Amino acid sequence: MFQIRIVQAFQGDCLILEYGSEDNPKYTLIDGGPGNTYQEHLRSELVDIRSKGGELDLVVLSHVDDDHANGLLDLMRDMDAPSPLNINGVIPIKKLWHNSFSETLTDEVARGFDEGMARSGANDEMPTAAFQHRSIRQGSHITLFASSLDIPINEEFPQSEAGRLICVDNADNPISLANLKISVVGPTRKTLSALQKKWLKWIEKQKEKGESKGGSGLDKSVPNLSSIMLLVEGEGKTILLTGDGRGDHLLIGLEEAQMLNADGTLHVDLFKLPHHGSARNVTAELFEKITADTYVVCANGRHDNPDYQTLEWLVLSAQKQDRRFHLIATNETDSTRLMRQNYPPAQYNYRFTALAPTENSLLFDIKNGVVADEPKNENAGQSKEVVHQVENA
Repeated sequence: MFQIRIVQAFQGDCLILEYGSEDNPKYTLIDGGPGNTYQEHLRSELVDIRSKGGELDLVVLSHVDDDHANGLLDLMRDMDAPSPLNINGVIPIKKLWHNSFSETLTDEVARGFDEGMARSGANDEMPTAAFQHRSIRQGSHITLFASSLDIPINEEFPQSEAGRLICVDNADNPISLANLKISVVGPTRKTLSALQKKWLKWIEKQKEKGESKGGSGLDKSVPNLSSIMLLVEGEGKTILLTGDGRGDHLLIGLEEAQMLNADGTLHVDLFKLPHHGSARNVTAELFEKITADTYVVCANGRHDNPDYQTLEWLVLSAQKQDRRFHLIATNETDSTRLMRQNYPPAQYNYRFTALAPTENSLLFDIKNGVVADEPKNENAGQSKEVVHQVENA
């Protein structure tokens, strides 16, 4: 068995891998989405898993960003504070993979950033820095909750002065998990070193200016670019999970992990698009080098994600290579409508599926390449007829 449950996470990511066997299913949670994801969609999925005797063998936080971390923080708060709603402690977690900010970019950067924020304050003149500071604190709180709940963190990765860092250079690829093999394909130490230099440069600017007006220079993508990216193999199928990483960094990581073919390409069965389909994280060339039968984009139109340009690149690269594909979206957006208007599925040989607005999730069977169930939503009080299949090739 090898399936992926794509949970409604608004502008963020929340995915559940289901694997093992029918008699003994296993589960891994990848990210938890932004605020309200846990309460409105994820929690009922986890309670359902627990009611069948299941637990989370692994939880992965791809990177410290609100739209990935908030739901995990809500889950751990729920586990840590029993309540009448906390059925069976929600669900046990066996282990966590998570690179803390200090582990990723060193204690020196973490201290400098905290000091810079303390001097300048989180005000409207530095909204990006304030947002990143809040996300980083969420990551720290997840670490503390995991410790209080006795959940091991990064135990498969060797200990160093910086901690147990998850990166390509530090991974004993592949790592076995039931019938899955998981390979870390990002970040690399080289990528993290470049990010560290950017942060140190920003910190020095704040010291020189000594005021909040300098904060707008913070690289908005720094946490994104440190995303843990994974290639997961099971039942003869593969999926590529990219967090909010960047396409060129992904190719570097895949090459370093020796996952690319001789011509620098890779085909997977399912490719979760980086950074909610943002055109800042992918290129037309990426879609020619990394191809897939099924693409997943987790976005709801916020920040213009998925970008129309990304969807256009995807359609045209597939047409150029004479490939049929299936695009699954967690939400219908202006850009997905425009894609189908300008590039009709029947003419451009692809299928498009969007999660219905009231549904919690969609289960996709990777082994067989099909939508595996009709989504449900306990909050809505009734099951919907089918997932909203907008248009087919």
